[in-house]
Amino acid sequence: MNLRRHLLEAATVVLAAILCALVANALASRERKLALVGSYPNALVVPEKAEAIAPAAPASNGGAPASAKSPFEGKHPGPSEKSAPKATVPPQGSEARTFSSSPDDLLKRFPPHNKPYVEISGDDVAWLVARGVLVLDARRTKDYEEGHIALARSFPVWESDIDARVTALVGEGRDGAIPVVLYCSGGDCEDSHMLAQKLFGAGFNNLLVYRDGWPDWVKRRGSSVTGPES
Repeated sequence: MNLRRHLLEAATVVLAAILCALVANALASRERKLALVGSYPNALVVPEKAEAIAPAAPASNGGAPASAKSPFEGKHPGPSEKSAPKATVPPQGSEARTFSSSPDDLLKRFPPHNKPYVEISGDDVAWLVARGVLVLDARRTKDYEEGHIALARSFPVWESDIDARVTALVGEGRDGAIPVVLYCSGGDCEDSHMLAQKLFGAGFNNLLVYRDGWPDWVKRRGSSVTGPES
């Protein structure tokens, strides 16, 4: 009888603790709330160790990128094309991008890699931004609203809706092999690297982390805006 009573009391305490945790999470601010669900088809893929891309070769022939051999040439891409989201529905509204160069040009300079991310320099980011690639800001919403790279989308990795944002991005039907730039505050900031891990798990296999991040972009006087995501 005593054993049954103790088991019932223990189960009651556990259920009460779970209920309290769920209520606390529901009432928490978006920066402290924990996401409860997520879907990551590449979650079991074991990536190779990430490495930085070599500095970009100087542009030639009227601004076209030099045809230097890519540091990833000859390497096999990571997740198969079957697991990567395909570009069947272009993004709509203010988030739509028109590449000023063909996807082949982008892939020639930045081919897919079997890693959650590789780090790139500010020169590489400027080249990619000028060609309309998707840029994701991994910082908190308040930092994004204080200033961000023009047309960058807010993907705050520490906020509760990050899994919903990732799911929505996958639902846009983007080609996972096309480069995506991610950034945060540079230096010791790991937010962009954590976001890359999530997106790699969701099927994107050409994620490029801006090594020096937002402070370097400001120093370069790159195109930027303030305010919430439109």
